[in-house]
Formats: sequence, C-alpha cells, structure tokens
Amino acid sequence: MINLDNILTSNFHFGNDETLLKYRFKFINTMLIVGILITFSASIIRLYLSETVPAMVDAILCTSFVFGLFYLRKEKKYFNIVSTFILGISFLAFTAITIVMHDDHTKFLWYALLLTVAFMIKGEKAGLITYITTISTLSFLYFTPFVNLYIKPSEFAMAIFFYTTMMIYNLIAVKQQHKNLDSLKNANQEIKKQQVLLSDQLHTHPLTKLPNTLALEETIALCDDDIALLSLCIDDYLTIENTYGQEFSQVLISQCANILSQFTNQEATLYHIHGANFAFLIKKLKNDRDIHLAQSIKSLFENTFITINKLEISISFSTGISRHKSNKLIIQANTILQEIMQNSMNHYKLYTPNKQREEMQKNNLYWNAIIKSVIVNDKLAVYYQPIICNKTQSIQKYECLVRAIDKDKVIAPFMFLNAAKSRGLLPSITKTVIEKSFKLFSQNDIDFSINITEDDLKDDYLIPFLKHKLEKYNIQPQRVYLEVLENITSIDADNVLKQFQELKQLGFKISIDDFGAEASNLSRLLTIKADIIKIDGQFIKNLDNDQNSIKIVETIVSLAQKLGCKTVAEFVHNEEIFHIVNDLGVDYSQGYYFSPPLPNVAKESTLVTS
Repeated sequence: MINLDNILTSNFHFGNDETLLKYRFKFINTMLIVGILITFSASIIRLYLSETVPAMVDAILCTSFVFGLFYLRKEKKYFNIVSTFILGISFLAFTAITIVMHDDHTKFLWYALLLTVAFMIKGEKAGLITYITTISTLSFLYFTPFVNLYIKPSEFAMAIFFYTTMMIYNLIAVKQQHKNLDSLKNANQEIKKQQVLLSDQLHTHPLTKLPNTLALEETIALCDDDIALLSLCIDDYLTIENTYGQEFSQVLISQCANILSQFTNQEATLYHIHGANFAFLIKKLKNDRDIHLAQSIKSLFENTFITINKLEISISFSTGISRHKSNKLIIQANTILQEIMQNSMNHYKLYTPNKQREEMQKNNLYWNAIIKSVIVNDKLAVYYQPIICNKTQSIQKYECLVRAIDKDKVIAPFMFLNAAKSRGLLPSITKTVIEKSFKLFSQNDIDFSINITEDDLKDDYLIPFLKHKLEKYNIQPQRVYLEVLENITSIDADNVLKQFQELKQLGFKISIDDFGAEASNLSRLLTIKADIIKIDGQFIKNLDNDQNSIKIVETIVSLAQKLGCKTVAEFVHNEEIFHIVNDLGVDYSQGYYFSPPLPNVAKESTLVTS
C-alpha cells in the first residue's frame, strides 16, 4: 500500500523542532508533482495546437520541476536551494508567458499563484521579495514602450491591487501560521514537561523520592552484565507501625532511606520498593560486592540509633540476595528474603537453586489458581485426629483438620493454606470446617476442637456464626474447643481479647496451639484463661534423645498446672515418647502412635495401641 505521507516527505525524519520545515517540504513536493503533471500535459496540448513557444516554456518548467523533485529528495538541507531555484524558474517562465500571451487576461493569474507559493514555501521574506519583484517587473513591462503588452491602465491598476491584496493576505496568513506553530510548540513543550513529570511519578516512590519497582524492572531489563539484587526489609516493621503509628513509621522509613543512600554509587543504586522494603541493584558484579554491601548495611544499623520525636529506636534489616541476569532476579531475592524473615532477623542470605523450594513455589501458584473453586465446589473435607487421655488411654476429644480433595487425592493443609491466606479465603475454610464438624458431632456427645486463624478474628464474624451453628445442630458450647496460635493475641490485642472473653462467657473452651514456638505473652495468656495448652511438636518429637526438650516440656507443664490449664503433647509418634510425656505429667497426647487423621470418628472411645 502506497504511503502518501512518506512520498511527500521523501521518507525523511523530521524532529519536533522541524514542524514548519516538514509542512513546507510536503507542500513543495506536492507542488512539484502536480506541476510536472500539469506542465507535461500542457506542453503536449500546446504542441498539438502548434503553440510552439508556450509549449517550450511548459517543457522547461516540467524539466525544472522534475530536476527539483529529484534533487530535493537527496537531502533535507537542499530545500532552500531547490525552493529558490523553482521560484526563480517559475518567475522567469511566467514572465515569458506574460510577454507572449498578448491578449490573454489569465496571464496575470500566474504571478498571483507564484506569490502565494513563495509565501507558503519560503515565508514572509521570500514572499515580500517575490511581491516587489513581481510589481517591479510588471511595471517595467507596462511602462516600457517597446515591450508593447497591450495592457490597459485599468488592468494594470487591478493587477497591482490584486497582487497587493494577495501579499497582505498571505503575510497575515503566514504570521498566523507562525503564531499557531509557536502555540503548538509551547503546547508540545508543556506536554513533554507533563510526560517527564508523569514518568518521574511513575518511576519514583512518593515518600522517599527514590526510584521504585517499575524503575528497577526497567533497569534490570536493560542490563547485559552480571548483576546482583539485594532485597531488604525492616525487621518487625508491622510491630513498630502498630506500636507507634503510621506517621512515626513513615518518618522511620524516610530516615532509613537517607542512611541507606550513603551506599549508593556508580555500581549500586538504591530503590524503594514499597513500605519497609528497599532494594539495591549492583551492576557489573565482581568480588562478592553484594555480600560486602549486605555486611556493611548490617554493621551500620547495628551501631546506629534513629531518633524520632526524642525516641531512640534501633532497627535491623533482613536481606535476600540474588545474582546474575535473570527474569526471576526480583522473585529470587524476595523468595530468599521471605525465608530469612520466617526464621530469624538481621540476617542476609544468597539465593541458591533449591528443588524443594521451587516445587513449593509451583505448588503455591497452582493452589492460588484453584483454591477458590475448591471452596466453592465443596471440595474441602474434614479429617479427625483423636486426642488421648494419657491416664486412661481413651479418646478425650477430636481435633478437626481440613483437607482438600483434588483429582481424587486427599491434600494436606500445608499445600493450600498459604494460597488461601494470600487470597483472603481462610475464613471461608474455617466456616466449612465448623459446618461439617458441627454436623458430624451433633450425632454423638464427644468433644472436639477447631482451629481458628488470625484472619477469622480480624473478620470479627466468629461469635454470631458459632451461635447460629450451636442452635442449628443443638450442640453445647462446652463441647467445642477453639484452637489458636499463641502469638495470635498480639494481633489487634484489644479486639482479640474481647472476642475470647465473649466466647468464654458463651461456654466455648480455648486451646493455645503450638505453645513454646513463639515468644509467649504470659499476661495475655492469663487474661484469655485458656483451658488447654498444646505443647509445640518440635519439643515432643525429640524427647527420647534431647534433654533440653525434656526441660522445656517440664517447664510448660508446671506453668500450665499453676494456671489451671490442661496440656496436650503433639507429635507423639512412638511408645517411648508416649511414656515420657506421661511421666512428665502431660494430660493428653495426640499423634500417629495412636491414630492419623481419619475421615470419620471412632465408634469406640478406647484405642488399642501396639
């Protein structure tokens, strides 16, 4: 398909400051192409009519236009030469026509056209020169007797008036054109400024004015050398924000950014990703520069206090490091950062390929995609694991544990709960477990426990929902134990404690799960008045060969007895450990030594173990 615009601009590129030149370039190209067609046709017709002299003039014009068009398409810089040449040749040709065509009144029209063309192609100066030259030539021809143009005085006066009017009109038009182009240029400049401003806003974090995630991604895409990314996060930031407030936290982030900026140089650039997360991108990585930078940041903040509102605060960073150019550089750095933050603080670690981790990431992606449909399509099942009285070895109660059914396989909760949490679906899972458990245990008088998550307490739906299920299935609340992690009382503490108190008043029992795995807040534990403390399995499973675990369990049992709580040992997986927990005074046991989680409850209350 023919591109007319490319033909008229000779495929040249015109910059933003060449708008007027582009317009004039297209105009003269158009004029030359049309002129070639007209003059060629005119010369053929005149030859046919035996008008030899006009035919020769047309032929000369046609040749000049062809030459001008060919020459003009070589370089943009030839525009002035070609346009001047074409105007000059045209003027001479039109003068010859005026002399030859004695009685043809249209001979004056050519000068008017030439005058307009001069203004449009060359501007005011060339147009005025063409006007003066035209008037002077016409006057010379009129007042010189031997030329004998047979021009009447009235025709001469009208020609002068017409040319002058055309000159004034074209002068005003060209000046307005310049004015419009200036306005357009100013508008373009303003648009450019706004584009630059918008680009800065898109690539800059509003709080610290540091480049943001988008800027980081674009920079990584342009890097060819080996690079490294340090992904940093302020340790325990949520606790700081909850304790001191958002305004305090923003000041803290700004001061941290200022401190981190001192590590910025030609090779290392600091980015503010979001909230308490920063990143350093190191170009042309060599000599473990990324490790040295992580060590320097760690050392600096270990010896630095940040003062806000006369309050001195010490902070640290966890840092995940990923090396070499990769489209997964950011993901890898963030992955290793999350691993660090789950286990410790104030550490740095280099990402290395790990098959188990990669499988877990694939699993998370898979469950993120299907978890909602699993819940909606009732593909959740509840399994029940007995909790045994150590003295009688009879079933005391059951813990209700969720499972997912995927492609006829029973899927353990650790495979899909992270995906459910990230999508805000944990409350939906808890509601399903409550519904199915209440329905099952309405058929007997056995006690049972249900795990309650942080998200359930945040959504503040538990009390009315549980009341409704108690009435629907005619279950006494004293039979129901609500299991919560020990650290859950630090999440919006007042609201959580208020819910626990109301649940206790209704008759529900409270069980603290995985006790000892986190830093317990004993005062809140006392306020909750838990009925059962479940000792974390990491202290139980090694009781047969770890004296420290025995001491910890003894301490927890002693604490529970003083608080009036019963204790449960999780992960009881063999006879020897069962006898140890029994000897240590633990009240109940739960584990594969007695039974794995099963899709139904036992008909008998006594278990026979081998």
